[in-house]
Parts: sequence; structure tokens; C-alpha cells
Amino acid sequence: MKSRILIVDDEPQIRLLLGEFLSDLYDTEFASNGNEAVKRSLELRPDLILMDVMMPDLDGISAVQKIREHELTRHIPILMVTAVNTTRQRIEAFDFGADDFISKPFDLDELNSRIRSKLNRIRQIQEPVTSEISFANLVLDVRAREVRLDGELLDLGPVEYGILEILLRRPGAVVSRREIMERVWEDGKKNDRLIDAHLSTLRKKVSRWEADLQTVYGEGYRLKARS
Repeated sequence: MKSRILIVDDEPQIRLLLGEFLSDLYDTEFASNGNEAVKRSLELRPDLILMDVMMPDLDGISAVQKIREHELTRHIPILMVTAVNTTRQRIEAFDFGADDFISKPFDLDELNSRIRSKLNRIRQIQEPVTSEISFANLVLDVRAREVRLDGELLDLGPVEYGILEILLRRPGAVVSRREIMERVWEDGKKNDRLIDAHLSTLRKKVSRWEADLQTVYGEGYRLKARS
């Protein structure tokens, strides 16, 4: 599933620009002022909020404060977007719970890089801390970065290992090519067809595995137990 981002800005053209750029990568939602941002954050529970600072009704820093006060939204990472970039403003925003700043005019690739960084960090925190992940007759040792099938050590490349770990952590769920690229290749700019090639090699190496690495056409990949 795509991560959900709440874009908060009082300028319609900025909302449109960010929506067009980010909609292929994320589920995008919108708010036009701070009060609406607080309300929408409670309704949507987004994975990340892009918050403008200078807005009518309720400014971005005050909105951050209100979002952090609520138990259901205090954990959401908030990236502040501002045309006014002063040390005092940054300190005030960080004091109230902002996670990062990016200044207008911003570079879209840099913005997306910061978004990915925040989302990946949240995923790492949420993923269970365990030394081993088992599925049928296969065991992945997270600390040693080793995979054994029926007790035999497999020779996997780093990309094959990364793909396998992602699917093992979410058995039965469809994981998109985009997510795999963002998590296995940090820059997320590799050709997604390379994933198909690595999956083909991985399937051959785990051919004795009592599980299936399924391709869900148009969506991604899924790990399923063999019936």
C-alpha cells in the first residue's frame, strides 16, 4: 500500500504542484489551513504531513502544536515547508514538534528524498525487532544477514536478500515495486524491471522453499504459503 501524505498549504498552486508530483508515489490528501490540517490529521491518520508555515486562521507552527497534543496524531512525522527561513522560526517549530524543514522554492527531488527518509525511519521503528524470521522451511537471520533453507546456507546477493526480507516481514500482503525500490535501493531511481530479474534469480535459489513468491500483475509481489 502507498503511504498517505497530507499536504497543507493555503496556496492552491502549491497544493496542485505537490499533488501532481507526489501522487504517483503516495496517496495524497489536502488541507488549506492549520485548522483544517488538525481536523484532517485526526480523520486520515496520514503517514506524513507536509505543513506550510505561513497560513491564515491557524499558522503551521500552531497546527503542529495541536497535532502533537493529540494522542492519535502525535507520532506523525511533520515536514515544514516555508518561504520564511529564520533560525528563530526553526527553533520555535522544532520546540513544538516539527521533524524537519525545507525552504521555498524547493527542489522536488530533494523534497521526495526527505519524505522517503522520514517514512523509512518510521517503518524501521514499527517493524518488530527480531533476530530470525521463519516461514515454512526457510529462516532469515536479520543480525547475521543470512538465509537458510532446510538448514542449508543460501548465497544471496544484497538486493535478493533485501527483497526477501521485505516480503518475509509482510507475508500475504502485496508489496509494490516502488516500495521495494525505495527500500532496497535508497535513491529509488532504478528501473523497476530490474526487480523482475532479481525475483527470477531469487525464485531459482529458493526453489525448494515451501512457499511461493507471487507476482501480482500491475501491483507488485506477495509471499504466500503453499497449499
